[in-house]
Amino acid sequence: MFRFLACIAVCLISIPTRAVDLPSSPVEQFLHEGRFAEGETELLLALDANPSDDEARFGLGVLQFVRAVQNLGQSLYDYGAISGINNQPFLRLPVPLNKNPSAISYKELGRVLDAFASELDRAENTLAAIQGDQVKLKLRLSGVTFDFTGTGKEQTTLLQVLVNLNGGRLEIEKANPDFRVHFDRGDVAWLRAYCHLLCAMVDGYRAFDEEPGFERRVSMVFPKVESVTDSNPNIDWQGLKLVDAPRLRRMRLHIVKVCELNRETWAHYRKETDDDFEWLPNAKQTDQLGMLLTDERIDAWLGMMTQLEGLMTGERLVPSNLLRAIANEHPPGQGLNVKTLLDNPRSDLLNWNRVNAEGIDAKYLEPEAGKPALDLNALFNVFRMFSGPFGFAQAARLN
Repeated sequence: MFRFLACIAVCLISIPTRAVDLPSSPVEQFLHEGRFAEGETELLLALDANPSDDEARFGLGVLQFVRAVQNLGQSLYDYGAISGINNQPFLRLPVPLNKNPSAISYKELGRVLDAFASELDRAENTLAAIQGDQVKLKLRLSGVTFDFTGTGKEQTTLLQVLVNLNGGRLEIEKANPDFRVHFDRGDVAWLRAYCHLLCAMVDGYRAFDEEPGFERRVSMVFPKVESVTDSNPNIDWQGLKLVDAPRLRRMRLHIVKVCELNRETWAHYRKETDDDFEWLPNAKQTDQLGMLLTDERIDAWLGMMTQLEGLMTGERLVPSNLLRAIANEHPPGQGLNVKTLLDNPRSDLLNWNRVNAEGIDAKYLEPEAGKPALDLNALFNVFRMFSGPFGFAQAARLN
C-alpha cells in the first residue's frame, strides 16, 4: 500500500501549470468531503439507472479504492500504528497518533489485511466493467480527505499523506496546487493492475503461518502486541509453514493479471495524442516527474512483464543453471515450472536447506528443451534502465 501512495507522491512532484477550463468529475465532492460510503451508494444508484455510464463506474471504482485505503488506515489507527519508523508493506500508511490503542494480534492483523484485499477486489471488479475507450475522470487530488480516526473530528488530506511519505513539502504545491489529474482509459487498467498487485501481496503473506516471531517483527510499529507464549520468537523465514496453499495459486493469478493489465495500460497510453494532465504519460506527452519516459524504457518494462507472465502461466521455466545455485545436485536440462509449484506446493516450500540437500521435487520439473527459459537479460535490462536518481520512483509508478 505504501508503494502505491509513494508513487502518487513522486508522480505529482512537477506537473506543469496549465490553464484549466474543464470541470472536474461530480465524484469529487464525495472525495473531498470524505463521504466515501455515501458516494458509493449514489453512484451505484446512478449505474442502476444508466449502466452504460462509464464515468460514473470509474468514479465508483476510485471511491471504492480510497474507501479501502481509509478502512485500512482506521484499523491501523485503532491499533496505534506508528508509520514513520517502519518500511513494512501496508503498515507505512501515515495515520494520526492514537494515545490509547488496542492490542494487536497476528490473527487481528490477518483479518485487517484480508478485509483490505476484499475491498480492493470489489474496486477492481467495478473498474473491469468499464467498456468505452473515451472515458475520462477529472479530479483535483489535493482535496481528497480521509477520516483515519473514524471519529469525523480529525481529517487527513491526501496532500498531508503525500507530504508525510515524501518526507517534506512537494513542488507540486506551487506548480499545480489542485493536484489536477485527468484520468483516462489507460489509467483504468493501471489502477486495476495495482489492485491485483496489492491483493497478490496479501495472499503471499497470508499463505504462511507468520505468527512465530510476530511480536518481535511488529513491536516497533504497534505499541501493544499480544504475546504468543507457545511459539518460537526466533524462527526465521525458512521455518515458515505453509498453512493456506490455495492463496499461492490466487497470488499467481493476481500476478498474471498484473502482467496482462500492464500490456493493456500501455496499449491505451501509446495511442493517446492529447496532453491533458496525464497521470502516466507516453513518450510524447508531458512527464509529470520532469524526466523522460522513453519508448525504450516502456519496451523494457513490458519485456519484463512478458517474462514474469510466462513464469506465472507455466509457459516459461526457471533454467537449470539458475537452479543449481540453490540445489547443488540439480539435474542438468531440467527447468522449474513455477505455476506447478505454486498451484500444488509443499508445506515446507521455503526451506532452502531441505531443497539444497534433497533437490527440487521432480513433479515441479520439466525438460528445458520443451519450453523457453526465463530470460534474465530482460530483468537486468529493466534494472539498468531504471537505475540512478528517481529510477525506483519511475519503476514504481509503472506497477
